[in-house]
This record gives sequence, structure tokens and C-alpha cells, in this order.
Amino acid sequence: MNLLWIRPVEVEQAFRPDERRVRDYVDLPSGVSESVDSLSDKLGISRRRCRRILESLVEQGVVQRRDFTDIQPLYVRFPSR
Repeated sequence: MNLLWIRPVEVEQAFRPDERRVRDYVDLPSGVSESVDSLSDKLGISRRRCRRILESLVEQGVVQRRDFTDIQPLYVRFPSR
């Protein structure tokens, strides 16, 4: 079962538009692997806001953060098969 769908409708409606767009994007059935810069450019939101939303999704266990020494961290989510 998809983690992003386990939430009440009231909570979904309380999300700000930017947060809803990021959540919808990471909920793609094919999965996602994005840096903050890449995702913020694709969605047209500020990098700072995008980073804050992604970090909150990491804390909730929706996405994982992968740190690297030579590139920006990647936020990944691939649905289980």
C-alpha cells in the first residue's frame, strides 16, 4: 500500500499547494530520484521550500535521503513490488 495515500482527506486539504505538488510528484508509480535543485526547477518552487518539504517527507518515512561526497543529496522513493 502506498504511504502517501494513508492520510485523511482533511490532512490532504490542509497541505499548501507547493507541498501537495511535491507529494504528488514523489507519489509517481515509477518512483523518483531527485535532487532539491532538480525538483524545485521542475515544479517551479523555491529551493529552500522544496528542501524543507523533502526533509519533512524523510522524517515521515515517505522518501529516503541519499548523501554523496561529490554531488547534492538525492531524495529517492521507489515503490515496493
